[in-house]
Amino acid sequence: MRTDFDFPRWYSLEAKEEERELYERVYGFEELFADMMFRPGTPSGELIKVQSKANDDEEWEDDEMDLPEELTGCPYSYFEYKVTQLEDDECNGYFDQMNQILCISSDKLKDDATIIHEMIHLHESVVNSFPMYYHDTLLWSLYSDLRGKIPELDTIINEHAHILNEHSLYMSGGVHDILFLLKSFDLDIKKGYSW
Repeated sequence: MRTDFDFPRWYSLEAKEEERELYERVYGFEELFADMMFRPGTPSGELIKVQSKANDDEEWEDDEMDLPEELTGCPYSYFEYKVTQLEDDECNGYFDQMNQILCISSDKLKDDATIIHEMIHLHESVVNSFPMYYHDTLLWSLYSDLRGKIPELDTIINEHAHILNEHSLYMSGGVHDILFLLKSFDLDIKKGYSW
């Protein structure tokens, strides 16, 4: 993640009004991504629980694994937000991982689904900047939570994971891996979207 970005300066001096609005909308959806930040009470939060004791004489106490601040804090201030008219009519937004920019087409600024879609990319980028077991933990926790809620989930994943499908998705708009698929389903359920 970009550590040299001066978010307060960008927000107060450089960001256009629409870009500040986009940031506020992103921040407003934070709770939908609590699992991707391993928050308590989420399926992924269950997988960081441990027991510890200060010394051999102490009793075991419930505890949690220490996680990187970028995962557990508010990651949104590591990124820049842009609102612009995108030239490709089929592109509603994008997440530029290299430059740490979340961009939404100006006509989609009020579209929750577009913003949330790009937020999945943002969160997955944060998770993937750490050892792969964080990604695996999220994938497993989402799968475990969704398998009882979505009929034929294994069949859907199997079709999604086929190389031809993954290649087509990549060529048309970047990485949409199984973690992305599962988080999309989770958000569809939380937001009441049909699919």
